[in-house]
Amino acid sequence: MSWKRAWISFVGFVGVLALAGAATSQCGPATGGGVPTTSSTMGTTTTTASPGQSTTTTVKPGTPIGPEQHFLGLVNGNSKDATIYVVCPGPAAGGRTGPPVGNQSVSVTQVAAGGGDTGSQGHELWSQFAADRQHFVAFGTYDTPMTLPSTLQLPCDGTGTVDFSPCFDTLPCAVDSVDYVVNVTFVNIAV
Repeated sequence: MSWKRAWISFVGFVGVLALAGAATSQCGPATGGGVPTTSSTMGTTTTTASPGQSTTTTVKPGTPIGPEQHFLGLVNGNSKDATIYVVCPGPAAGGRTGPPVGNQSVSVTQVAAGGGDTGSQGHELWSQFAADRQHFVAFGTYDTPMTLPSTLQLPCDGTGTVDFSPCFDTLPCAVDSVDYVVNVTFVNIAV
């Protein structure tokens, strides 16, 4: 196993990276998506990838992410129009930020078509939150929820996005990979 793959495996296990510096995705966002409806029987997951389209995959939780796979990013179990709760005592005006409330998660799930695409080189996925360019959650497997990092500083209110990408900073990004973007609403519980 090369040092790079060993590092990625380690990061996938740990799940959270806090990096000093900005990372930008070279991949374009996916369009569409839908609210996933998941039922699990012997590792079979049925997920609605877009309105009126249902796909069935046989992915068990913990299945490794690989090349040429389609995926949805999930924020608190939702692939679109998700809510992230934050703690911001006092008024939310003026671009204030605060940490996420505990017990919230992000994950990725594999679908047969639509959503994002890992491309020809994908073996991991990364989620990036709103305008925070320093904190990421790394995924090496599907259907393995990871807790939102408590070090995130998210908007106290308003809307934003969580970008799920097979591209990360200096790692190679296949030209055929596609990000998946989840629109989120930030809700301050300390008001």
